[in-house]
Amino acid sequence: MVAKAWSELAASRNHLSLMEPPPEKRSGGGRHTVMIPATITCPDGTTHACVIRDMSVAGAKLAISRRHRLPPGFALTVPGYDHAYPVARKWQRGDFAGVVLTLPKPDGEPHPE
Repeated sequence: MVAKAWSELAASRNHLSLMEPPPEKRSGGGRHTVMIPATITCPDGTTHACVIRDMSVAGAKLAISRRHRLPPGFALTVPGYDHAYPVARKWQRGDFAGVVLTLPKPDGEPHPE
């Protein structure tokens, strides 16, 4: 259910720009340049505003102030969508962070990073 909702968000033409990074800059394929306001909710309950700058069906690049060190895992919510997307931080440099969607395995355990 969450994977389908994330895929719909990634493919939503409401948020896509006409520019797409060149193939050598994409990881996971199908990455689209977007500007989607979102909220990060950390495991301790703190929240931070961010902007999704590009995304694919597997993950996204977030613009987030460098003063916020993101935890290894957190929830990402987007206004207008009914899901909190579980993500894992893969990298964080300057005012950007890369995340991957962490979907549970069929047995309910999250996929390893």
